Amino acid sequence: MRCGSLAAFAAVFLLVCATSAGATAPSIGPDSNLPVPRFVSLRTAGANGRHGPSVENRVDWIYQRVGLPLEVTAESGPWRRVRDPDGAQTWMHAQNLDTRRTAYVEHNVTLRETGRDDARAVAYLAPGVVGALTGCQGDWRRIAVGGRVGWVNKSDLWGADACDGL
Repeated sequence: MRCGSLAAFAAVFLLVCATSAGATAPSIGPDSNLPVPRFVSLRTAGANGRHGPSVENRVDWIYQRVGLPLEVTAESGPWRRVRDPDGAQTWMHAQNLDTRRTAYVEHNVTLRETGRDDARAVAYLAPGVVGALTGCQGDWRRIAVGGRVGWVNKSDLWGADACDGL
């Protein structure tokens, strides 16, 4: 009985290790040679978000907001499956995407002069504001919005978890 329990424990341990290793390491996109998942932004207004990776697939969304952060979750030739801040997933042609990083404000938040809770307020940001992501310091993200630059905690932003490429 004890030997069976030990074998079961070992099997569970190996499964957990294999699952954890796969979940934390991003893969490399077969077409872009860039990490997947990764964050990008919308390059052009009027970009079609399609149901599948071709022009024959129906248009599910038409994205208008240049700079909107999007998460690339898969690739198929020149097509990228992206997830938007609302959680919708759609396929978009790579020419409509920009490598420039942006962040989407999820909650009312204060843009601060430095990356500290007690730092001087620079501006107050409402949900839905999009800013250029320009730096990282621990859990704080430096963003530029409407001519103002400051720091926001990453927990108040969508698209700003990782600091890759900043």
